[in-house]
Amino acid sequence: MTTQDTRVDQVPPTALIARYILTFQAACGVVGTALAAYLLLSSGLATVFLLLLLASAAFAALSWLLAARWTSRRRMVRWGAVAVEVAVCGVALAAAGSGGGVGPLAWSVLPVAAVVLLLTPSAGRWFDR
Repeated sequence: MTTQDTRVDQVPPTALIARYILTFQAACGVVGTALAAYLLLSSGLATVFLLLLLASAAFAALSWLLAARWTSRRRMVRWGAVAVEVAVCGVALAAAGSGGGVGPLAWSVLPVAAVVLLLTPSAGRWFDR
């Protein structure tokens, strides 16, 4: 019986940091989902809080799914993460534009950093296998 040499590629720091950012945002999404559920129940099932609950739960689930599939190194995971981060930036800019002040803009720093990290050549090579 012979053994084959297998080469294990190390995750580049750009992809690793982007994964940490996505995982942190997923955890924040879980907290946001719990907060939205509380607001929904305490407001007497207001429609606005129901929409907030659904959006928060969808974001948290999608983020966890992408973070869990990260090691598959599929292009779909990379571009899915970019799409989620761009959507988060869009929501933050919309919230800031509708009178939310500077707070929502501060939440757009991590998604922008994740997009920049995922668009680097080293992350592209790693996800290309």
